[in-house]
Amino acid sequence: MTDYQQIDVRLIASSETWPIRASVLWPEKNPGPECALEGDDDENTFHLGAIYRGEVVSIGTFIKSDQPGYPGVLAYRLRAMGTDGNHQGKGHGAALLEKALGLLSTRGVSRIWCDARHVALGFYARQNWDIVGPTYEVPLRGLHRRAFRLI
Repeated sequence: MTDYQQIDVRLIASSETWPIRASVLWPEKNPGPECALEGDDDENTFHLGAIYRGEVVSIGTFIKSDQPGYPGVLAYRLRAMGTDGNHQGKGHGAALLEKALGLLSTRGVSRIWCDARHVALGFYARQNWDIVGPTYEVPLRGLHRRAFRLI
């Protein structure tokens, strides 16, 4: 584990997410504009980066979006969360989610949700997210399930 005191989680620009999006999540893409997501630049969207020794090692994008089945409830969707392979399992992602929950709480958000890759379900469960619904496949990305957490 990395010392949480050495992890600086802060707001970053969407373009700062591109290297990890390409290397960890979408290896068929080059780290550049082709890694942009619809909604990256919406006024309610924000991006967090976990910075360790001056390097962005974990990222997450938070987009205001109703959780399916819960219309009218103020919710955000976590998209494109990933941690550099050399830093996985060291607490960077957990620190990033902790910071996000604090920011979302100040915005009056009551839930956060995501489409979680099967390989990440254990991570989300350890962060007290509920894993719900059936398994489904996302082309090029593999098996997923929905996960959410009340704030």
